[in-house]
Amino acid sequence: MKPGRSPGDPPPGVHRFSGEAAVAATVVLGFLVARLAAAAFTNLVPDEAYYWLWSRYPSASYFDHPPMVAWWIRAGTAIFGDSTFGIRAVPVLSTLAISAATYLAGLTLYDRAVAARAVVWLNATLLVGVGGLIATPDAPSILFWSLGTLALALLVRTGRPAWWLAIGLCAGLGVLSKLTDLFFGLGLLLALSFHRDGRRWFVTPWPWLGGLVAAATVLPMVLWNADHAWVTFARQFGRVAATSLQPYYLAEFIVAQAMLLNPFVAAFVVRSAASWLRSGPYALATGTLIATVLPLIAYMTVHAFHDRVQGNWLAPVYPTLALVAAAVGTGNASPRWAGVWSRLAAMVLPFGAVCSLLGLLAFAAADGILPRAVDFARIVRGWPQLAKEIDGIRRDTGAAWIATTDYATNAELSYYLREENVPVVQITDRIRYAFEPAPDPGRLGGPVLVVSAAPIAAEDLAGCLAGVSPAGEVSRQGFQSFELFLARAPTPAVFTGGC
Repeated sequence: MKPGRSPGDPPPGVHRFSGEAAVAATVVLGFLVARLAAAAFTNLVPDEAYYWLWSRYPSASYFDHPPMVAWWIRAGTAIFGDSTFGIRAVPVLSTLAISAATYLAGLTLYDRAVAARAVVWLNATLLVGVGGLIATPDAPSILFWSLGTLALALLVRTGRPAWWLAIGLCAGLGVLSKLTDLFFGLGLLLALSFHRDGRRWFVTPWPWLGGLVAAATVLPMVLWNADHAWVTFARQFGRVAATSLQPYYLAEFIVAQAMLLNPFVAAFVVRSAASWLRSGPYALATGTLIATVLPLIAYMTVHAFHDRVQGNWLAPVYPTLALVAAAVGTGNASPRWAGVWSRLAAMVLPFGAVCSLLGLLAFAAADGILPRAVDFARIVRGWPQLAKEIDGIRRDTGAAWIATTDYATNAELSYYLREENVPVVQITDRIRYAFEPAPDPGRLGGPVLVVSAAPIAAEDLAGCLAGVSPAGEVSRQGFQSFELFLARAPTPAVFTGGC
């Protein structure tokens, strides 16, 4: 399993900084600077604020996801403070490591030109170009999948069995980032099963030692879940259940992935896959990469037949897809089509750069630059102003604390009122907050101001709050309305079982 390499390339372990690498580094740094600037001026997405709450109480796992994103946020805020920049610093900077891993994997399996092109095209994907701004589990998930792919490439290139230990470590850290990375192990087994030299590893102890490293890495998360009714696994695997056939979601999935990948990169992925099926150039290397991502893509495709696939669910395989796309490049096309593919390749970076810049500006602009009906960044609009308005109402009504009924509102109000020393507590889904100490009933007497993003009536709160009465309505810049209620006091059970 040793893919071919161009005559002018250095041997494994040796690399001369080439012109292609310089261009790739310039592109990576340009995108990085844009994302770092936007990170400082963009309000938090609700999920980011929620993960920030996690980071205040480091744990081996959480209700929704494994712990890595919380650990990263904790590291960033320890250096830069509880600012939007601090929360996003490590995830945004991780694109440097992801790009480096992608480049080295391309250099190991292909050549300098493919490696550099893959890095440029990866950063030109909209999911990385714009989505790389947001602190979510996708950032560490992508990083450790790409590092695992690099370790696999070095195993294929050198045949040194110690790389199995690195593969196991990367796989384990990936699962600590997001359970989606479980598919990396399946892809790895599939990739090795394709080739005789790969199958030989299965009769050696090294793959199993790598598996032990992965298992040891995720053991603390597993033990935490065993002590918490397996909530992380139940939450994520609960999406697996099939419902009725919904072909609309499949079309949506294909279109969304083509856009997030960058339509021009997507075209090269398809062309590269077709070239591999015909045993074209780099067939062995490309086949190995395709096999590693095939299980995840296949599962998401099947899922799309009956339910929506969120655009970011394929995020871990984007560096691999960039390598697959870059491998075919503009070469090996018939004279009739060579010019077409050259023009398509020339459009990848301009399209990605323009769309990413507009996307980052849309998030960072306080008032938005898009019409309200199509403002995809509306999810970040108005949270600081809303928090200030709600806290003013709390003061006017004499409420001692704020109760919320959903995690998104709870997280945003907790973050933007963090300096006001006002308790904000979600009184539903208390299992989400197993990572933090239980609220102190001594601090949380009455009265209490209830903020609900969902339409509810005062009677809906009667089971956990006493003396509930409507207190008006507020709006987040017209994008979202919230109903307010004033309650005389909470019942004792509200801080344990919740509403």
